[in-house]
Amino acid sequence: MTESIDPRAKHREHIQQRTEYVRGKRGPVSFVWGNHVAKPGQHVPGAPGLWSPLPEGEAGLLVEASASDGIVIDGRTVDGTAKLMAAPNHPASIAYFPNGSEGVIFSYDNKRFALQVWNPKSAWAQQFSHLQAFDWSADWILKARLEEVTDGRTVAIAHHRNPIPVDRPVVAKMTFEIDGAAQTLYATRYQDKYNFHFTDATSGHTSYGSGRSVRIPADQSGAVSIDFNYAALLPCSFSRAWNCPIPPLENRLRVPIEAGERFAVDHDGVPLL
Repeated sequence: MTESIDPRAKHREHIQQRTEYVRGKRGPVSFVWGNHVAKPGQHVPGAPGLWSPLPEGEAGLLVEASASDGIVIDGRTVDGTAKLMAAPNHPASIAYFPNGSEGVIFSYDNKRFALQVWNPKSAWAQQFSHLQAFDWSADWILKARLEEVTDGRTVAIAHHRNPIPVDRPVVAKMTFEIDGAAQTLYATRYQDKYNFHFTDATSGHTSYGSGRSVRIPADQSGAVSIDFNYAALLPCSFSRAWNCPIPPLENRLRVPIEAGERFAVDHDGVPLL
């Protein structure tokens, strides 16, 4: 006989696991900065040395530094120039900085490369205490209809530091009801999942202002169950280093979703952002 799992206890455990992830080595409060390096000899906030693009076809960045800068790449202190490489044609390397930060390469298209700087002892990490969430409720496990979208439809998504909207392909549409009123959310793809980024009537009041997201495996369709108890905060709710996306107009619900994560809070119980 299998013992039933208390969904409230399971949810509390999930929030605790999320809290531990947030404060981890690559958790969102450890993110210090991330800049595209497009010109030779750039300064990157949080990183010593001067950073430059590599020749076309090479995935990574070039750094120029003296030994006194304390940058270590592939076990060697940089004194002159060195390459910080990214997969797939080279083992991804890490730049270690003397203040405990680490630099890694990031790219959306394998053409432009950014240096991301991470430090699990960042100012944000030291302030962060835990995730605050709404209490679990069965009322927020909703029946929904999920449809794949293949007609080329897009949604316009802007970012706080990049106000010019960028069209992103819509991959799925989900419809459901709240208090008898029909609601619709559109998804973009995140790895092997449909990502529904939304705001609602709690956003900016009893939950983080730039919204939350729910994800559903991309192999699902038709009648599905959407559990808003697991709606997650965006990385930008933990550190100003993140460039926060703004949900498209289509995903700005007027009803309150009183479920899921609410805020990242500091040791005084005050929202970080």
